[in-house]
Amino acid sequence: MVSYYKRTNKKGTSYQAIIRVKGYKPKFGTYKLKSQAQAWAEPIEIAMKNGSYKELSEIIDDSPRANIGSCHDLIEYFRKEIAPDKYSLPEKYKAMYDWWDREIGEYKVTELSASIISSKKELLRTESIYKGKIETTRSNNTINKYLMCISAVLTYAVKELELIEMNPCSKVSPMPKPDGRKRFLSIDEISIFLKACKDHSLMVYVYTLILISTGARYSEVLHLKVEDIDYENQQIYYLKTKNKESRGVPIEESVLEFIKQYLQENQIDTGNIFRPKRSDGEYPYIKGILEKIIKEAGLKDFHIHDIRHTTASYIAMSGGSLLDIAEILGHKSLVMARRYSHLTKKHTATVLNKVTTKILPEV
Repeated sequence: MVSYYKRTNKKGTSYQAIIRVKGYKPKFGTYKLKSQAQAWAEPIEIAMKNGSYKELSEIIDDSPRANIGSCHDLIEYFRKEIAPDKYSLPEKYKAMYDWWDREIGEYKVTELSASIISSKKELLRTESIYKGKIETTRSNNTINKYLMCISAVLTYAVKELELIEMNPCSKVSPMPKPDGRKRFLSIDEISIFLKACKDHSLMVYVYTLILISTGARYSEVLHLKVEDIDYENQQIYYLKTKNKESRGVPIEESVLEFIKQYLQENQIDTGNIFRPKRSDGEYPYIKGILEKIIKEAGLKDFHIHDIRHTTASYIAMSGGSLLDIAEILGHKSLVMARRYSHLTKKHTATVLNKVTTKILPEV
């Protein structure tokens, strides 16, 4: 029998014909039009069924799929050839690629199944890891990131390389997501935190000021360039964002002055603001410094990402709408911003009550 599959990818739409007749190896053909695929497949199917078909020498395949047999080959090809163009920050997936390569690298791509992926999900859940000297396990969010990482690789194997017909990750359920954190710093805690950052270094202080005043993600600030600072219009432009959409965020004049001071003292005129200092080109590990400062400052149950929640919370309490929060923080939809709806409720009620007083007659 012949099966036809419609394929849609970045190069457009194509049709793959797969001929399966007992006694012969399956044959694959991909064409721009379905009629072309049918014209190729039907005569071969008839010849196979009546026994007149003769196997021809295989045509040499010089496409990437010809050299990909194992999951190791697939992961290596994807991380080196595809990820740099697909992601703005491909280096952040390195540990995930390494983990999957270690766990499934020896499997043939065609042998990979949902049950194998599911067993590795369980290993991700139970495996001990270390954060500093503390032994712990991965969070559900982290496990889902690992699953999304390998799913992207396998989706490429399905759609672009046509090595397999289905992504086995599609049958594996993600870990349940916890409720979004709502921890944010009080005004007094912000003062304590900023003072500790300033006491450490001007670099860490400027970095933290930008985080708090713009509500940006850690990686967005880390990869800021001098050219992304618009002094005239008092804005910072985030070009390499998680959702692949650029945005401009207003920034207070006093923060801009600290940025200028930092750049002048470090003689930085162009390129990255927070420059790599290590020989391997890695960016300065400000995250580790901030984690230490948070601990030493006695800020309980507070994580670096909560700085972003702090900005959003004060926007809400100052009368900002969910749309304002989504635009400033770079959320693609209002779903993420809804966690701050309880903070905007009072302001919204005040506005609506004023309107109601004006438009309703006295009763």
